Amino acid sequence: MRQKAPAKINIFLKITGTRGDYHTLASRFVRYDSLYDIVSFQHTQRGEFWIDGMEIPQEKNIITKAYQILQHHLGSKKLADFFITHSVHVKKQIPQGAGLGGGSSDAAAFLLLANEVVGLGLSIQELANIGVEVGADVPFFIYDYPSANVTGIGEVIEPFEEEPPKIELHTLPLACDTAKVYRHFRSHYLKTIDTDLAKKLLRLPSSKILERFAPLQANDLYQSAKDLCPTLEKFAQTYYLSGSGSSLFRKAR
Repeated sequence: MRQKAPAKINIFLKITGTRGDYHTLASRFVRYDSLYDIVSFQHTQRGEFWIDGMEIPQEKNIITKAYQILQHHLGSKKLADFFITHSVHVKKQIPQGAGLGGGSSDAAAFLLLANEVVGLGLSIQELANIGVEVGADVPFFIYDYPSANVTGIGEVIEPFEEEPPKIELHTLPLACDTAKVYRHFRSHYLKTIDTDLAKKLLRLPSSKILERFAPLQANDLYQSAKDLCPTLEKFAQTYYLSGSGSSLFRKAR
């Protein structure tokens, strides 16, 4: 009873507007299979829903949120009974606050595994719809596409047919707070968005994007992340930023 939860990399990330408190975006998500967490279910005597292996408090853990939303949708005694006798264990390898989608991938892995092991009978589309309520990046991991264009607030996911480029990943020993990076962007850089460039990037293969566009052109959040995490400054000419940071990457040489 285990499920891999792979990391993702944003080849590009362009902000296209706002929707209430959220930002709409256009981005290319690429699955990064070399780095992954493992989510498993293990027998327990606890008698309540519990997550082992993570430092995040239970009430703030995205997996707890995924369980609560799943149970709200289903009202399933079978699901509740299962987690009286089983705990969730996460073997973490994806660093937190790194822009690699580790938390979202863990939540998706939990939903997929619960659906299979408990026998909930939900389709991938139904799981993805639940995933949207859990977090914007969760549906991408549920669909499990190697490469996809992601738009809206993260809920519109279209597979992109390509051979994703080989990536050299460089994860710094610091975390960038996603919410703070987005808030800083809205306060300082929202007027600089270029929706025409966003549309162009959605059509280009990932390898071409990494050849033709500089790191700061490819990710609208890079400047905001640099403002809040000055360590990123020295990498901005040679490394691309995944998500809101702090992970950096470039095409493997």
